[in-house]
Amino acid sequence: MTVAGLFFAGMAAMVKQVGRSIPLFEVTFFRAGVSALIIGTAMHLKGSRLKGENHRLLIIRALSGFTAMSLNFYALTKIGLGDASLLNQTSPLFVLLFSWWFLGEKLHQALVGLTLLSFLGILLILRPSGAVFNLAGAAALLSAVFAAGAYVSIRRLHQTDSFWTMAFYFMAAAALLSFAPMLLTWKTPDAAQLILLIGSGAFGTVGQLLMTYAYKNEEASWVAPFSYMGVVFSFVLGIFFFQEKPDLYTLLGGALTIGAGIVMIRTRQGIRVPFSATVPPPPGKS
Repeated sequence: MTVAGLFFAGMAAMVKQVGRSIPLFEVTFFRAGVSALIIGTAMHLKGSRLKGENHRLLIIRALSGFTAMSLNFYALTKIGLGDASLLNQTSPLFVLLFSWWFLGEKLHQALVGLTLLSFLGILLILRPSGAVFNLAGAAALLSAVFAAGAYVSIRRLHQTDSFWTMAFYFMAAAALLSFAPMLLTWKTPDAAQLILLIGSGAFGTVGQLLMTYAYKNEEASWVAPFSYMGVVFSFVLGIFFFQEKPDLYTLLGGALTIGAGIVMIRTRQGIRVPFSATVPPPPGKS
């Protein structure tokens, strides 16, 4: 899970770099298209069926994931890598709320307190300084909301479809949905930009496979907190490659949000609430 966080952070850094000069939907198309190609090829070699079972929910998951990915990629080009990563990692908070609202799961008092603590952390990250409290900051937070909707869908999809099917549908749909707007804003990438575009898809796919391996071989309550290492890696990459320096409010807000998220995961396990399908991946994977 820790190495998965490193790959996801690397993917986000590539998206941030190339997204400064290549249009948003072109970046999204390459990220999703490369993943769809890799996952589809792996499924073919495994002899797995590409066709899913629960088409309606697969489409909902794909649309939610595509929206989350696009919003996150937009945010990455406008605000700090670490800030975008932190806001995207608030997904567990919204998963909790959606699970209570749509799936009827009980909202325990301990989880309510942790939810409020997470919101306080978000407010500190989004402080009205002009650096994060803007359209891009809102986009990063909305990406977490849509990602949470995708994860809630996954809870039901696990009953009918495999991880490979869900991942392929998501990536293939994201590539198809971004294809038309990509053509309208197309900018031919140079060699360096093309490497970054393909690399973002490859890094994202490796991160997704490593994350799946972690959840498959260990309890979610143990491995999920390690996904927050992706935030640490994002801040490090932001400092070294983009000269970004997190201030005290960001660090404090991040500590509150991540700390509450980790305790939330542990608490849900302790009160015997199923969580294995609701723990979200790191930023930009959706």
